[in-house]
Amino acid sequence: MGGASKKPISNVEKRMKKEAEAQQKKEKKKVSKTGNEVISKNIVISDEMVKRVQEEIKKEKIITPYNLATKASITLSVAKRILKDLNQQGVIKEVYRNRRTAIYVAS
Repeated sequence: MGGASKKPISNVEKRMKKEAEAQQKKEKKKVSKTGNEVISKNIVISDEMVKRVQEEIKKEKIITPYNLATKASITLSVAKRILKDLNQQGVIKEVYRNRRTAIYVAS
């Protein structure tokens, strides 16, 4: 006889509140496990940085991305990218690579 009953106003309000909270969570910036804010890293490698890296490379016999990153005060991903570019240019030579790291020597 009757039809579907209308939902009480309190249920509608709760649902709208949950949807608003879900929207806010989507808009929040990403946070890493340590609690630091994650920032998109679209880093442009300058010529000055490459020159500084090349000076560091001349001093070392074996070059790894980690060693370069610590000595040049740059992030590991930037160090990997620079070493990869220098390898393609022929400034350094890749001697060994596995899934985690690569080892280079000055050529």
